[in-house]
Amino acid sequence: MSATSSEVLWARLRDASLVDGEMPQAAARSPWFVRVMLGVAGWIGALFLLAAMAFAIFEALDKAAFAFGLGVVLCAGAVALFRANPEGDFTGQFGLAVSMAGQALMVYALSRWFGHSFRGAALAIALQQALLFVLVPNFVHRVWASWTGAYAATFAMGQTGLGAFAPAAVTLAFLWVWLAEFDHPRRGALLRAGGYGLTLAAVQTAVLQGALWTAWLGGMGGRRLLADGTLISFGGLAAGLVLIWAVYRLLRREGIALSAPHARFALAGAGVIALVSLKAPGVGPAVAILVTGYANGNRVLAGLGVLALLGYLSHYYYALDATLLQKSALLAAAGVTLLLARLALRRWWTAEKEVRHA
Repeated sequence: MSATSSEVLWARLRDASLVDGEMPQAAARSPWFVRVMLGVAGWIGALFLLAAMAFAIFEALDKAAFAFGLGVVLCAGAVALFRANPEGDFTGQFGLAVSMAGQALMVYALSRWFGHSFRGAALAIALQQALLFVLVPNFVHRVWASWTGAYAATFAMGQTGLGAFAPAAVTLAFLWVWLAEFDHPRRGALLRAGGYGLTLAAVQTAVLQGALWTAWLGGMGGRRLLADGTLISFGGLAAGLVLIWAVYRLLRREGIALSAPHARFALAGAGVIALVSLKAPGVGPAVAILVTGYANGNRVLAGLGVLALLGYLSHYYYALDATLLQKSALLAAAGVTLLLARLALRRWWTAEKEVRHA
């Protein structure tokens, strides 16, 4: 964007009361290779510092209270680094490494305190990451905190036997954040950081949904209710309903009446995918990510949606909970239905445009 275009855009934003004052001057950035070297140097420096501290207090680290206290100190130091020089490449990567070490120490202490109560430890870790998300003013760190916090919350759901609803819950949180992005422009950076973290968690739970997720939670003491096919179907239904709600919200945001024919086509397509999600519960969340990315003009979200859809279909096709013939028939029927809906929508839309021009 040229300097003149930037000034015009800033003037429009100021007239709309979205910004105040004069347009800030663009800061000169170092070449990318210099920034990469500074980032690598930050990680090396942090690792050497942490290794020296570990050797010095190795025996004390075995005590949960001391480990948790040290983790809090390291995270507080990372906050001070980020606030002192938020744009520095070296301090940014150094602070990120220090904060991750502090988080690992706190997670170790929490696991010791809760013992075999995986649910309690997971909830405590989710709360810890939520606090760090708010307190640490760094975009990458906030993405990491929201991702790991959401994953800890879904792990806690799995420990209570509700792991089948984890993809629907994470996708609902993901949609709530991204659909509010344009409503709160002053908090855009905070919402985008949380949104990307929740997107990664949604992709993860969507791809692993099914046998892999059940095996993982079962190996960690998860409730056997996860293996109940009825509960998995209800989880898939919840994921499908979340997709329908996302399409409804996007139609309302664009000012399209629900009685409009193309709105009905969109809701009908979402309904078809919701039905598919009854037997393939990862399809609904993956399509929700893809649709939201396309509607928001965000290529990263759209790409993650495609990745989630391909990853889940690959996992679903080779899972052993149904025969290949049954899964092939389900996927083929869903594909044919969506292609027919696309063909009907294209013909109807073309006819409507010709009538309007006439």
